[in-house]
Amino acid sequence: MYKRQHQGLSGDRIGKRPRHVLKKHLYLFLDDWKEGYSMHKIDADTLQDDTTQEQAGFPEPATLRLGARELCPTVLGSEIFIVTAPRCGQTPILVYSTETGGLTMGARLPAPLVGCFDISVAAADRLYGLSSFPMCGEQQHAFEVLSRAPNCNKEQWSTKPRMDWSWKSVPSPPPLHEEENITSFALHPDGHTIFMSTHDQHNLSLARGTYSFDARHCKWRWHGKWVLPFEGQGYFDSDIDAWVGLHGDGYICTCQVPSRSDSSTMQPDWQISKDKLFCSESERHLGATLTYMGDTQFCLVECVVREDMEREQALGDHDGCVLRLVMFSLKYNRKGELHTKIHRTTATLVSKHLLAFRPVAFWM
Repeated sequence: MYKRQHQGLSGDRIGKRPRHVLKKHLYLFLDDWKEGYSMHKIDADTLQDDTTQEQAGFPEPATLRLGARELCPTVLGSEIFIVTAPRCGQTPILVYSTETGGLTMGARLPAPLVGCFDISVAAADRLYGLSSFPMCGEQQHAFEVLSRAPNCNKEQWSTKPRMDWSWKSVPSPPPLHEEENITSFALHPDGHTIFMSTHDQHNLSLARGTYSFDARHCKWRWHGKWVLPFEGQGYFDSDIDAWVGLHGDGYICTCQVPSRSDSSTMQPDWQISKDKLFCSESERHLGATLTYMGDTQFCLVECVVREDMEREQALGDHDGCVLRLVMFSLKYNRKGELHTKIHRTTATLVSKHLLAFRPVAFWM
């Protein structure tokens, strides 16, 4: 099992001042604008713990308004990559820097990912984009990598950046069958190995198995006919030495990280929390997502229909929904059972225009 190593900060060295550390924020992408989407930058310290009273909007206005019909945001390092036209290969990706607040244009979405860009993982200082299902008319899943390289600009006084973002196909495509769908994934704590699990394309209750991809050596490995117990993305928490993700109808689960090279094909130990954070089977539930805030802190983001409205009436520019933010940590009791410790819960009135879009959250 991977064990974290203690690393001293440069500021701990004799005679050195500590480096300035930028305060992290919660970046939320919502379909709360009739012309498209909004990106909200939220200071978690300004959110008041209140489970009974709904706030009328966020403390600060939206940082970005994005006029688009679809939206696929993802992150690498301190930058947020915003794909505003996932079905069009001609529109450049927007790149937002959380350090400077600047917005620039990046590379276009590569042809293999157009219309099927639904999984992205940052590994080994690169962004890997995959399709959870085989490409249209193909038997192979798309697998592309985004990285930065020096451009050909040699003008000394040019204001153009000397580094450009560019996509290229990964030479080792996923060794998946055409009827396999990727349903869950997570980055190994080594920072360069991506694990992913698949189910049958026509019967999602039928598990196919789990694979890993070594980004440094560009190699795949089969780990057995078992699947990761969470849905979508899992996050590694070094304090409990496990991946954490959403499981089933509103529960949190942990999963021990399997060895990258162990020949065993047995499923690692996993556990479901005793506490239920939301009910996905409720008619008022409109989607939920999870993000990791570091130091065993997590944030669950759930969108629900307001109590005084019906589902079909909630959509539109009239604050018909409530956005719940639940910040919690995990712990095991004396019996070894997994529990969630709620630190803060807020409820904010928001507008919503698309049933298919669920909130996207990043802690950066």
